[in-house]
Amino acid sequence: MNIHIIGVSGFIGSSIYTELVRQGHQVSGCSRKKVENINWEPCDFSNADASNTGALNAAVECWESQLKNIDVVINAVGIYQESEKQGFSQVQTVGPKKLFDVCIRLKIYVIQISAMGAEKEYPVNEFLKSKKNADQYLIKNAEKYTVLYPGIVLGEQGKTTQQLSLLARSRCIPMVFKKHSRLPLISIYQLNEAVVNIISDWQSCSDISMKDKKNRIKILVAKTETIENLLNNMRLWMKQSDSYMFLYIPEKLTQWFFALFPGVSIGAFNRQSIQMVSDYALQSKSVMAFSGEVGETASESLMGKVASGSYIKNIKLTSLYYINILTLSFIWILSGVSSLVSMEKSREIIELAGVVGYSGDVIIIVAAIFDLLMGVLLWLSKLRRNIIYIQILIMVIYSLLITYLIPAYWLHPFAPVIKNFAMLVMALYLLLEEDEHNV
Repeated sequence: MNIHIIGVSGFIGSSIYTELVRQGHQVSGCSRKKVENINWEPCDFSNADASNTGALNAAVECWESQLKNIDVVINAVGIYQESEKQGFSQVQTVGPKKLFDVCIRLKIYVIQISAMGAEKEYPVNEFLKSKKNADQYLIKNAEKYTVLYPGIVLGEQGKTTQQLSLLARSRCIPMVFKKHSRLPLISIYQLNEAVVNIISDWQSCSDISMKDKKNRIKILVAKTETIENLLNNMRLWMKQSDSYMFLYIPEKLTQWFFALFPGVSIGAFNRQSIQMVSDYALQSKSVMAFSGEVGETASESLMGKVASGSYIKNIKLTSLYYINILTLSFIWILSGVSSLVSMEKSREIIELAGVVGYSGDVIIIVAAIFDLLMGVLLWLSKLRRNIIYIQILIMVIYSLLITYLIPAYWLHPFAPVIKNFAMLVMALYLLLEEDEHNV
């Protein structure tokens, strides 16, 4: 069959592409990022603004050109977090709706990959609401479709899997949820198999419009497993055999933290993802059974292939990335706190630069508040790059001022100036790695 995958550069889209090619289908794809060595075309849902009719009409013309002679379209587009360039509404609602309109006109069968939780009457966050809006539009207007609601998808390229791997590798594993809590999971291999089976079933069905619509809305989860079992299996998957312990963090504390700091993101863990995991209520009905793998958990399916050496190396480097964020953030916050706590010592230092009295106190307080902000804002993924640039600028200016006003500090036994070079290296490392690790 001729199959076109929207979002072919992503974790799910690229994996489905590889499996469908292996099954002998003619597969093409489109995405925002170019993919080499496949039948690829550009597409970008981030430009899908409902108020920009010109851009939407151009997008429709583009779809009509791309989808000629296509039998099946798989929409695997999705973003975990909004950014200045991409919003949930554009990427997951407005763009897909226009795509579905073209598919309906051309009588193309659509497989919409949504997310578990979007099937509910009242989804818990904007990510799921935008998914639901597109799902409902497809269900209402199309005849040839299947909407899939997968649980958390495990696989090497998945951001959530990478964050779970970071936890599993730790000697002391922080646990937001109780270790016996169960999560709705599915491995990328199980998801691939489900998509292949759906396409195969549709091929053998002479009239998809005659099928019961309820059968075309599927919640995809593997056999449920506890978080403890998941992390244990992931350690085995990554060939990690050293001892470890769990550190339990009250769930309410995590919820309060993200309520106070909604923009904070640690990889795939942010306010959106915590809300989704908290809200997941497994539904046994409509759960799809996987042929040949009934009774297998997602982590067991994942363990069918040992984690690659490049993946394990990447997890180690990602650990280093977050250690650098934590360390740099701690230094800035501690610097701000110590300036205020040791006010007399701060006055002595600033007096050496020729600033005394009220003006000196104002400079100390303002600088301390700025240091605190630099430490806290470093955890906001949307602002992180700009914050790092500001930190680098401050450290350079600070070093130059010290050199000019208090040159003796270069030889101070505690090396307050020389330490800036280590901080500069850390900041530059974060800057170089930001695009790789920012979700």
